[in-house]
Amino acid sequence: MAINIFGEWTQGATHNRAGIEWQDHWRKVDYIKGVNIVSVADGHGSEKCPYSAEGARLATRVFCNLMTEYYNSYDDLSALATFLNREGDTKLARTIDLTWKEEVLSAQERNGRDIELPESEICMLYGTTLLGMMIVEDFVFTLQIGDGDIVFTDSDTVSHVVNADRLLGVETHSLATENAWKNAVTGVFNKELTAGLPYMYLLSTDGFANSFANKTDFLNTCKDYYKLIKEHGVRPVKERLRGWLAETSELGCGDDITTVFVWVA
Repeated sequence: MAINIFGEWTQGATHNRAGIEWQDHWRKVDYIKGVNIVSVADGHGSEKCPYSAEGARLATRVFCNLMTEYYNSYDDLSALATFLNREGDTKLARTIDLTWKEEVLSAQERNGRDIELPESEICMLYGTTLLGMMIVEDFVFTLQIGDGDIVFTDSDTVSHVVNADRLLGVETHSLATENAWKNAVTGVFNKELTAGLPYMYLLSTDGFANSFANKTDFLNTCKDYYKLIKEHGVRPVKERLRGWLAETSELGCGDDITTVFVWVA
């Protein structure tokens, strides 16, 4: 059994034509055998969020660092699972929220930007969403603030791991808002690492799903990627992934797309 985590991104077709910086970011931690952490963030990229690409980088780092710290603080993984199940969307989410805002304020000062602005205005300059996942031997933990998708698929099923609150239109929950942790959606799922091989998790920014006509088409595409990897292996898919994502953006919504695959086989 092995876990292969790989990802790719493409600058949105409309962003590329407009000369707008890539706003997504992703990060992984292959900490020790049997423990893997991955995070994906999507900076808002609007005029009121000029540093959102940096905000996304900070968000992925905060999630990975904090989850590593939590893992290290528990000798008993069942106790960690209990904590995450009970307080993942409260205590942990609030810690992520506050830590990200502290990192943003430090970045604002470090880069010589206006630190006299109200904290809420500074944070909005870096606005971003966040997806996160930790995989251990007996369970999977996921966290989501804002839009994007976390999907599970195997030979029989394909479905969202969590169903985050969806806002109308292009609006989304953001780490930049006050009490952002209250919008966190988390889940702890009992899943033995070696059960039902092979299977796959897919974390993606909203530009991916929004490039399809409906949810069914999106999930069918996730299933197609599963079949491709199962049949041809990780390497061929990884080598072609950026081109496929660029085509998806061009033919779809035109937004940045980042996808991260967690392949367990």
